Amino acid sequence: MKSERVPGICVADPDADCDNCSLKDRLLCRFEKTFANKFLLGNITYRVLATAIAFVVGFHTDQWWMVPFYVGFVLLTFLIVEPRLLCSHCPYYAKEGRTLQCWGLRGMPKLWKFHPEPASTSEKRAMLIFGGIIDITPLAFSLYGFYVLVLDWLTGSVDYIILTTLGGLTLIFLLVAASFDKMLRGGTCKICTNFSCTMNKVPEDLRKEFLEKNPTMKEAWDNA
Repeated sequence: MKSERVPGICVADPDADCDNCSLKDRLLCRFEKTFANKFLLGNITYRVLATAIAFVVGFHTDQWWMVPFYVGFVLLTFLIVEPRLLCSHCPYYAKEGRTLQCWGLRGMPKLWKFHPEPASTSEKRAMLIFGGIIDITPLAFSLYGFYVLVLDWLTGSVDYIILTTLGGLTLIFLLVAASFDKMLRGGTCKICTNFSCTMNKVPEDLRKEFLEKNPTMKEAWDNA
């Protein structure tokens, strides 16, 4: 179902006077395709490497549930859970259309109504659980794979191709994860308008200035 634009939120207003706004270049208030593509590339690379780790470990240990579990959990999180618990509190969610038009989960279906109020403590905790699972699971798979390989080595039957492949994938995964984390917490999270996110680091003065310019959200945040 196509959602209508929520009034009183400048991010959702295509006619907003951004050029004369005091927050221009201080907050990520408008959709920037170049930035969104950079985030998308990093996110896809991160998930593909995680899935590859699950496949290699699953192949070597006959634990074939690993790939469908991880892929299914990622889809559940990004398609349903995160849009409700986190994205629905973001001003980008107030834009008109059937899908999210933001720098993060661009293209995800808008199955929920917009919630201008801040996320509740239970919503934040639930989001941390889901996010933690999809981020920690690949490392857990990798550690299990190395554990099995050590057992193989003790019996003199280690598969060096699997060992090299898993080691390489894990190393690249960690490097990508570190780079992705730096991009987010080192930069994006300092200018992101989704103040409900636990990773958000926008200074309080900028938050207040943004809310003053967005009465719909300000009223909901004041009431909360």
